[in-house]
Amino acid sequence: MADAACRSHSCDYHPGKCFSASATALVRSLKVRRGCFKHSRPNMKDFQSGLFLNKIPYVKVRSGRNPIVVLNGGQAFVRRPTPARALRDAKRIVRLLPGDRAIYILGYEPDPPADHSIGAIVADIAQILREEIGAAAVMGISFGGFVAAKLAAGHPDLVKKIILLVSAHRFSPEGRRSIDRQIECSWQGDFQGFLDEFGLVFRRPWLNLLLRLRFRQERMRLHETMNDPATIVRGLHAVAGEDFGRDPTWLTRIQAPTLILGGTKDPFFDVEAMTETASLIPCSQLRLLERETHMLPVERPRTVAKTVKAFLASHPDSRNGDPPQATVPR
Repeated sequence: MADAACRSHSCDYHPGKCFSASATALVRSLKVRRGCFKHSRPNMKDFQSGLFLNKIPYVKVRSGRNPIVVLNGGQAFVRRPTPARALRDAKRIVRLLPGDRAIYILGYEPDPPADHSIGAIVADIAQILREEIGAAAVMGISFGGFVAAKLAAGHPDLVKKIILLVSAHRFSPEGRRSIDRQIECSWQGDFQGFLDEFGLVFRRPWLNLLLRLRFRQERMRLHETMNDPATIVRGLHAVAGEDFGRDPTWLTRIQAPTLILGGTKDPFFDVEAMTETASLIPCSQLRLLERETHMLPVERPRTVAKTVKAFLASHPDSRNGDPPQATVPR
């Protein structure tokens, strides 16, 4: 069982004072910009892109030791990948992280094989860390949280710290039903039905309304902007095809200090799932924000950034960039 001396849970609410207007295509269309962060934003020259293993797209922001590796959410394989989309995602994500660290934002194989699985994705990420980046703090967003947790459990030497952002080791019952519907819609090429599953993901009703209007405007172009149905299905099957919650004891193998950060109204990862994840990871912190949903990183970026920064600071990396010694609870 998890060591209580190294685990903390909190649930609070602070009214949002700003949100990142560039976080999604919807919010970008509003043309709203507000200064939410004190650290300097990277310049365009700080962004570099490429492929790891000749198949895994990445965007690197800055150079330096003690890197942070971000495993992106499902939008990385649901939407058709383009350099402009990857850059927009990187700009959104980098605002959630400290401004003095190298950041690698990893996508997913654009043409995965039929037997695509979490295990195969984890093996690729482990190879990238071992051969290209080195041991790192790892943040998994939504879908990426499955990969991050399995990576930390199977390769403890490569993961210094782990952040599960709007994620857990399993879906909620509602989340699982939504994934099944997404798979069915994808097989049928019903992209409108697929996107309808996300019609109420925001906490703010007016953002949900604008999101539905945006989807309606894109209706005639969905076959251009959405990925190949087979690619979407294989990505979703990678998580839907494995019952992570059936025997969650594998979480006890995670040695890295872990932050689970989510909202109490997330339809995909509910409070029960996130609490279970935190209870089984030996050195974990659970932070739940009241009434927030799966769009917590979009609607509350400043709170997310502060929480992540405080967590990373409370578990400092070694000076030379080598993996730190095992954490001893106090």
